[in-house]
Amino acid sequence: MRTFIAVEISPGVHKRLAEAQDRLRAARCAVKWVKPEHMHLTLRFLGDIEDDALGGLEQLLAAAVEEVDPFELTVSGLGAFPERGAPRVVWAGVQDAGGLAVLHRRIEAGVRQLGFEPDDHPFAPHLTLGRVKEPRGADALRALIEAGAATSFGSSSARELILMLSILSPSGPTYTPLRRQPL
Repeated sequence: MRTFIAVEISPGVHKRLAEAQDRLRAARCAVKWVKPEHMHLTLRFLGDIEDDALGGLEQLLAAAVEEVDPFELTVSGLGAFPERGAPRVVWAGVQDAGGLAVLHRRIEAGVRQLGFEPDDHPFAPHLTLGRVKEPRGADALRALIEAGAATSFGSSSARELILMLSILSPSGPTYTPLRRQPL
């Protein structure tokens, strides 16, 4: 089963991000936009796991949140990966006062102990808004992204970690929480 560890975002932030997606659609670039209700902050993508790995991951989540109180995430700014050239991923940035970095470090250490490969990318907290399918219109999209670089989308409380099941289909992914671990 395909899984990842995430923090959910509040409906108010989802709403403001959907409004940003509407503004970005004006670029008429071929983008597969993420449904607002599916937007989440991924702390670690795990990929396919076996059922017997759930016990170890449940223990990892419990250990990761030890002495971590709920905290606020601020969602602001638009950007794209890569930073230059035609964008492939459109995102909104996520900042916090330190709890997120602690959780990420603990999760990364824990998954390595469980035998997962290290994540090769530096942690860049973001919410994916869309994936660009072809470069036509990319210049206009990049200009709209840059115009929204300072946009604030509000804050959201991080209150739990979620081990999420992801089922992919032609109509889009379906996410189902497998385990919830309160902070």
